[in-house]
Amino acid sequence: MITFAIAPASLHRLRRRLLAAGPGVAATILQDAGFATGESLSVAWRARVTERTGVDDAGQLDANWFGPLLGEHCASLGWGTLTTASVADRGLLLSSTDWAEAEPASAEHPGCYFTCGCLAAFLTAQAGAPLAVLEVECRSCGGSQCRFLAGSAETLAAVYDLVAAGRGWREAFAPNELPA
Repeated sequence: MITFAIAPASLHRLRRRLLAAGPGVAATILQDAGFATGESLSVAWRARVTERTGVDDAGQLDANWFGPLLGEHCASLGWGTLTTASVADRGLLLSSTDWAEAEPASAEHPGCYFTCGCLAAFLTAQAGAPLAVLEVECRSCGGSQCRFLAGSAETLAAVYDLVAAGRGWREAFAPNELPA
């Protein structure tokens, strides 16, 4: 599959133009474009896993390798640093203090829509089951990092409902379920 790099500034400009047309428009279009990129990322990921570990099936990768290799892969593509942490048995939290899609202090709400689509497609391919992704913290709206929560549609619907009601995403989980 052919890949094409897009500069973060281009993605920022595209997001701003789409937001001018309406927040729902921006989210829908950017997430959809992100899905296509996530599918491409999966192909590159499989090759990287084989190259770095000798494992021919990325689905057989030891869980201890997944986060560090994904972080290394994202950094090599220019997206930024990325760490992962389990949220009990219900989700995966992906965090970055320098995520390329974020445009610090430029929005009132999380806005890494492209990344959400990309990660949803990528993680679905890795898990072999549908996963959704919701950005729960964002540098674009003043956060110190971008944090993406991946999980089942049911889990993320509960988190979204809390956030939409003005509450914190962490309230969807027991304190012992959250990463340190």
